Amino acid sequence: MKFITSNKHFLKQADESIKELGLNSQQGKLIAFIHEHQEQGLIQKDLSERFHVRGASITSMLQGLEKKGYIERKIPAHNERQKNIYVLPKGLALINDFKLSFQRVEEKIVQNLNEDDQQVLQQLLTKINQNL
Repeated sequence: MKFITSNKHFLKQADESIKELGLNSQQGKLIAFIHEHQEQGLIQKDLSERFHVRGASITSMLQGLEKKGYIERKIPAHNERQKNIYVLPKGLALINDFKLSFQRVEEKIVQNLNEDDQQVLQQLLTKINQNL
């Protein structure tokens, strides 16, 4: 239960940190992931599977990001039944700011941990993520 509470606090801190960018933490992660994988022909289903979110929720997030001019969806010539997702220059400009905001939140979280404790925490979080 403490893990869930800690996660909620982390997300709240992250959302507060990036609020000025006009995003929430989930949208920021989505843009960063799209940017990192867009050359592979990323589609909505890929995002749904990666983030463990229903398709309708991903659709809503993508529509919001598209409306703000951060991403675009294009139909590739070789497959007219899908839309590949790409980050636009306006979205690209946000990625570094988003990553810096998250880095500051992570630094705040571990500020009272020594290097050894930080490494143990990282190892434990990696194991937890592998179980999800």
